[in-house]
Amino acid sequence: MPSWTVPLGCRWSGRDDGSFAVELAAAFGAWVLGIVVLAVAYQVQASSNGVAHAAREAARAASLTSDPSTAARTARETATDRLAAGTCQPHSVAVEVDTTEFHAGGTVTVIVRCRTDPPIGPSRTLTATADEVIDRYRGGD
Repeated sequence: MPSWTVPLGCRWSGRDDGSFAVELAAAFGAWVLGIVVLAVAYQVQASSNGVAHAAREAARAASLTSDPSTAARTARETATDRLAAGTCQPHSVAVEVDTTEFHAGGTVTVIVRCRTDPPIGPSRTLTATADEVIDRYRGGD
């Protein structure tokens, strides 16, 4: 006879056989879904950071040039080069350069847009804007 006793009315009926397996399967599904959501969020954030970095680099490169047409060309080349190996679609990069204030002490503004197609989730169009002040003590202009 065992040393423990079960009070009357508290006997195990055996009706929950297999419930652990069902609970484990449901929990595992929820865990996998959470990992997928985190992966998509990370991919979107990494892509967004890449586009923002390309816009900053393009604005900086444009601010170092000597005239507005060279600034626009340099900004487009820099942004396209930075995003070529990234997550953007090959021919979806669009670069707008505002050189209306291109003079010593003025600013140059670069807007970069590209479409990204993540492995999970819908395609997104990412946009980043960067302003760079042109050195007010530079010679020439």
